[in-house]
Amino acid sequence: MNTNDLLLLFRLLAAHMTGEWIFQAEVWQKIKSSGKFFSRQQLLQAGVMAILGYLLAAQWLAFWLPPALFCIRLAVGYYTYKGKKPVLFMILKQILYLVLLVGLWLLLTKTGIKMVFSYLHPVISHTRTWLLLLSYMAVMGPIGILIGKITEPWRKELDLTRIKGLEKAGLWMGRLERMLILTFVLVDQYQAIGLLIAAKSILRFSEIKSSKDRKEAEYILIGTMLSFAFGISMGIAVSWLFNKI
Repeated sequence: MNTNDLLLLFRLLAAHMTGEWIFQAEVWQKIKSSGKFFSRQQLLQAGVMAILGYLLAAQWLAFWLPPALFCIRLAVGYYTYKGKKPVLFMILKQILYLVLLVGLWLLLTKTGIKMVFSYLHPVISHTRTWLLLLSYMAVMGPIGILIGKITEPWRKELDLTRIKGLEKAGLWMGRLERMLILTFVLVDQYQAIGLLIAAKSILRFSEIKSSKDRKEAEYILIGTMLSFAFGISMGIAVSWLFNKI
């Protein structure tokens, strides 16, 4: 595998992103909700994807590439999901696209799967990779549950029927802020943590000013401080372990 092979993979991915996202229009949205496999719009989008892929890949002798891209887009793009987890479905759909495009790339470059694994194996088997993965899993899951248990006595003092907000918004805000803090600590950018704290303080300032919402404001601040403390502690611990490995 050389630089040109990787460049070809990036070109195929660029063609997919261009056709799937940049050229996104109302007509493509109508395709997904029509339920007709051989609709004119569906065929048109698959054709655009095939032409873009062939032009950007610049593999002029691979005459089978446009039909392959056309069939992949037509088949995978047909399925829609209208349940409660559209984001998860979209991610899985894009992963399937990625797997199929990598398969086409392997055929174009005549790169064996064993060679790909030989490049990935040092990364996958490295202790730091698993330590990093575990640290992000910890701030996403167990630490959030622990913070919830710690703040539970104060949460019982709140009038939850009066408090209105987006469903699970606080959960995801906590996860994202801990992920950001962990990342900032690992890349040694502590000043960015200060900016994050300042930004969140400004957003919560109006709640702190109101005496009638004092309990809610204090509860939020306690959760925020715990989230920051755990995120920073996790980052420092992982950084220390990195130096020991």
